Amino acid sequence: MGLSIKNEAVEALARDLARRHGTGVTEIIHRALAEKAERDAAEPSLWEKLRPLHEKLRAMPDSGLPTDRAFYDELSGGQ
Repeated sequence: MGLSIKNEAVEALARDLARRHGTGVTEIIHRALAEKAERDAAEPSLWEKLRPLHEKLRAMPDSGLPTDRAFYDELSGGQ
């Protein structure tokens, strides 16, 4: 399998990191991608981050009032 890096800055960064770590470009790219995947897996998803807000909104009582469409149209600059 091959990977073609067509961005000179990315290639230079990969080569520089590989040189500084005393390893090959493939290994340094593998490490970087594995570390990124690990960080992403540890971070909560957007839905998980928004869950407390969603639950708070669901717990709010319904006002029972009809929606004032003209008010929302005015807010959004609509007609």
